[in-house]
Amino acid sequence: MPPHLFAAPSSPGCDSLLAALKQVFLSLPAGSAVGVAVSGGPDSFALAALAAQVAGEQGHALHLLHVHHGLQAMADAWADQVRALAAALHVNCDVRRVEVACDQGDGIEAAARAARYQALGDMAGRASIRHVLLGHHLDDQAETVLLRLLRGAGPEGMGAMAASTERGGVTYLRPWLDIERARIAAVAQSLAGELGLALADDPTNMDARYARGALRSRVLPAIAGHWPGYRATLSRYARLASNAAEVLAEVAKADLQSVLQVHPAHGETVNIPVWRELSAARRAMALRAWLARQGVAMPSEARLAQMCEQLLRAAPDRQVLLRHDGVQVRSYRNRVMLDRARTVVAKDAAASSATDEPAPLSTIHWQGEPSIYLPELAGTLYFDQVQHGLDPQWLLAQPLRVGLRRGRERLRPNSLGPSRSLKNLYQEAGIPAWERARLPLVWRGSVLLFAAGLGLDARAVLAPDGVMLRWHSDSPGATISRPHDKPPPNAG
Repeated sequence: MPPHLFAAPSSPGCDSLLAALKQVFLSLPAGSAVGVAVSGGPDSFALAALAAQVAGEQGHALHLLHVHHGLQAMADAWADQVRALAAALHVNCDVRRVEVACDQGDGIEAAARAARYQALGDMAGRASIRHVLLGHHLDDQAETVLLRLLRGAGPEGMGAMAASTERGGVTYLRPWLDIERARIAAVAQSLAGELGLALADDPTNMDARYARGALRSRVLPAIAGHWPGYRATLSRYARLASNAAEVLAEVAKADLQSVLQVHPAHGETVNIPVWRELSAARRAMALRAWLARQGVAMPSEARLAQMCEQLLRAAPDRQVLLRHDGVQVRSYRNRVMLDRARTVVAKDAAASSATDEPAPLSTIHWQGEPSIYLPELAGTLYFDQVQHGLDPQWLLAQPLRVGLRRGRERLRPNSLGPSRSLKNLYQEAGIPAWERARLPLVWRGSVLLFAAGLGLDARAVLAPDGVMLRWHSDSPGATISRPHDKPPPNAG
């Protein structure tokens, strides 16, 4: 055996830990670099020492990765202990200091965990490491299940920790999830003695001010007194909950497919009549699945129930508005759709309300460019070259004004018919009322020339080699280009 290859002392406890590690290493690409997240405590100390032996035997380069949170007075000493461990094992070591946002709403434990994974990912990326070992064990698993249960997690959140998870391009492996902390701690003490090193001791692990510390110091000792096998029981419950969550996810996915209805402007919407045919529980799951598919954060149980209740009882001609996670969930004509666009309000709308003139947001002087971006309307007005469209010279002769609706505007969609109110035209086009307020109007002089989503006025002057106006919003919805945006029959 090479002199630099660490050999752990043989014992039943150590042999079982090594066997679990070897199984994991056999699944890794040959010769790849492997990381070990090391705090310096017994769990990660034993993991690093035994992983060094296995990595040496199987030809992997090992890197110890330590995150310095700076939250404890002993943090510098712990970092030095990890460096000493790496030196004793003859492996690489990287220490990264992080700033933990202590004022975050999720608490200091969650903030430290987020900072830790970010640092581990950064260190792994710098060393071209795709796999990082974590020292989580059966006790950690039981604590996680209890914490999630006490925080009100549903079946999908009760799966606890998985043996393998991917985060930011790095796969985190937990080879010891079926092994109790006491066995690992005993091996760690033996290994520390062999190497002549000390183990780090984080006092917050048993600090009752923290949720996990309260479990370890107060709750779990009482549980163990009555149910000594609680660890395995909770771990089994986590597996069953994970299986149940997979089945529920499959049902929700199938239900969502049955209620989905693709709208040309709004994308995937929910067909309310079909959705109402589902049972109450499946309606909630389908709506959650739809929100997740849209990239929206999951609502609380109470909020989701409120959404379902309002959508269930809404009349077909009623428009429901539900605000959640910075977006608006709306119903229109028996569809549920997501509205992400911000509201645009004319700055001088109040001043212009007493006149017959439109409330212009912009005055533009078109000089032949293909498009003009209007930041105050969060969209782009395009001037597309077409075989038969607006006379470019006629457009160039006078500035154009772009504004929002005030009410009472009329458009003449056909030269053979009368002018009609925009309200009626938008209703016929199936454009919801909330989006009509965002659709810009283009005026030439006192004449309404173009209404986004509807098209040109029949009084527009056309030419063989002309221009067609087209509006495209930064946000999806009715403001996208529509087939209506075309020259009206018999215009000009």
